[in-house]
Amino acid sequence: MALRKMRVMGTAGDKTLAEWDTETLSPERLHEIEVEFEAKRRQGFFAADITDGRNILVNKFDPNADTLLIPPVRGG
Repeated sequence: MALRKMRVMGTAGDKTLAEWDTETLSPERLHEIEVEFEAKRRQGFFAADITDGRNILVNKFDPNADTLLIPPVRGG
């Protein structure tokens, strides 16, 4: 059993958007999480696989990975 999370960085720290067990994740819930991932990516967020300190940028959702969504950088 592996618990995974999709989190988003914010000004107050990370916020968990989704959490799931890889062995019991239903297809419907997987679809919901993928939709949320894709919506953030369309908004300009970067996605990183942070599983076990991997820390690599990714373009596709992986249900077996912990994902951190990083907001786009804005100058000012």
